[in-house]
Amino acid sequence: MKKVTYLMIVCLITAILIPGCLETKEAIPATVNQATLEELGWVRSGEIQKDSMVQDVGGVEIVINTAMVTYHDENLMEDIGRQFDGLLGAYEGSGEQSGEDQFTSQFFTLRLALPAGISIPESVLMGIIDGQIQNMAQKSAIQDFHDVGEETVTLSSGSNVTARSYAGYIETEDGDIVSVKIRGVLASWSGDGTTTIVLGIIPAEDLVLGVPTDMISSDTFTIHIDVEQEYQDILTLIQNVE
Repeated sequence: MKKVTYLMIVCLITAILIPGCLETKEAIPATVNQATLEELGWVRSGEIQKDSMVQDVGGVEIVINTAMVTYHDENLMEDIGRQFDGLLGAYEGSGEQSGEDQFTSQFFTLRLALPAGISIPESVLMGIIDGQIQNMAQKSAIQDFHDVGEETVTLSSGSNVTARSYAGYIETEDGDIVSVKIRGVLASWSGDGTTTIVLGIIPAEDLVLGVPTDMISSDTFTIHIDVEQEYQDILTLIQNVE
């Protein structure tokens, strides 16, 4: 590992001495092919987000261009909506949830492009990944988000990558959802001068909703989710990232 890091630093210093060699190319978004999305019932959410970050690699600051694409499980969102409407549809003010507010599984792809097609050292890559995980967990109010295992996934290109699984949970005090366990699935790989990071966030159990006791005999209602199917969807999405 030390030899690899040393060679990386030498390559960076050499690149600095060559005018224009450290120019960072545009990050081409990593996308899931449309046939796979249609088969699984997933759709892209919003626009592609492009950005740049400055990263220290071997004492040299370089610019990394990024492109992020977000997808969500439309089938799951509609199924949750149907179950919710089945409970509250007969009551005034049951409310029509907007698509942006509905809970569903999500899948993110992040492609990183470095100057001169340099590959990111493993230590730097892991730092970026860990930072993305922590940011995601904080924004989503996920608590106790921790590594729980891994498995090998074969990409459509034929190469194998490691998919790491994470577990955590969300608790809400004033919303409809009382509690829900969350599972995250993350993988990364490099090639052609870029690095691709993918992250899936899915419910790890049925959703338990708080409802007024005058509507049903209990103060909670369970929305059923095929969590194993959601997990398999994430693995299929990872396999078909282009």
